[in-house]
Amino acid sequence: MFCPECGTLAFPDTSGEIKCTNYQCGYSGTAENEMEMEDGSKIDISKASSSAKAQTRDRRVIEDSDQQRGVLTTSTYICPKCDTDSVYAELQQTRSSDEPETRILTCAECGHGWREY
Repeated sequence: MFCPECGTLAFPDTSGEIKCTNYQCGYSGTAENEMEMEDGSKIDISKASSSAKAQTRDRRVIEDSDQQRGVLTTSTYICPKCDTDSVYAELQQTRSSDEPETRILTCAECGHGWREY
């Protein structure tokens, strides 16, 4: 419900009366049950209702850890597991926009993955 004086959002109590939350307005009384439409007609809002349906979502776990993503680089990064310098590198923005991007690195030889922030 909205205050009929100032339009502030107000919640009616069990008796149907509202008290405006705007301290400057201070309206206290019954809420208007009619609302005027743009075409001049009036509708009774006391009979308004709403409904919500719970929807099920399709969730799948994608196993893509065995895929190398990014650009193959040589002699830029060294794998900490097997000391190879052939590494797939990918940049992703994983934190807020004012932080630098995260380098996601995957070894081309052993498949070991790590991140550099």
